[in-house]
Amino acid sequence: MASSSSTSSSNGRVRPSFTLKVAETKDEIEACYDIRIEVFSVEQGFPLETEIDEYDPTSIHFLLTTPIPSPPSEQTTTPPSIGEASSTTEKAIGTIRYVPSLSKLTRLAIDKEYRSFGFGRVLVDGMHEWVKQNALGQGLKVVEKENGEGKKVVKIKCHSQIPVIPFYAKLGYVAEGPEFDEEGAPHRLMTHEVEI
Repeated sequence: MASSSSTSSSNGRVRPSFTLKVAETKDEIEACYDIRIEVFSVEQGFPLETEIDEYDPTSIHFLLTTPIPSPPSEQTTTPPSIGEASSTTEKAIGTIRYVPSLSKLTRLAIDKEYRSFGFGRVLVDGMHEWVKQNALGQGLKVVEKENGEGKKVVKIKCHSQIPVIPFYAKLGYVAEGPEFDEEGAPHRLMTHEVEI
């Protein structure tokens, strides 16, 4: 879906190279669940029993990974030669979930170690791109934009935790309605129209 080599992020730190893809295998989807559980249940204290829900089986899960050096083989008895290529493995560092039946962005989570590299934007932009490419083929609810001269859009909603409203606003989401409680934390509805 998307790959990038190392680049500078907005804070001046070098962003690690990454791959963003739709999680399709059982292992990839479980990697998404693991990140969500770590961020939402372990770090933020949301109930573990509500993290995996009835929407997971029908959702599109996006997995963000970065290459890290693989541990040496257990059979290796000598150190690698100078110039010998070292192998890497992909470490799961972020996820986002799109629930097509609700047209809803949910469960955006990034490993704590990787939060200052702009990966939240990478995940949201990647999800938006998937929606653009798959809106018609996946039967997503496409509407004609008001005063949009015939432009068609998919309206995506999310329930944003209050502290991250500015993040979603930078990505074009607009807060709507009053603040409400979700799982014991204040949230607000935000929406965004993705033009197709």
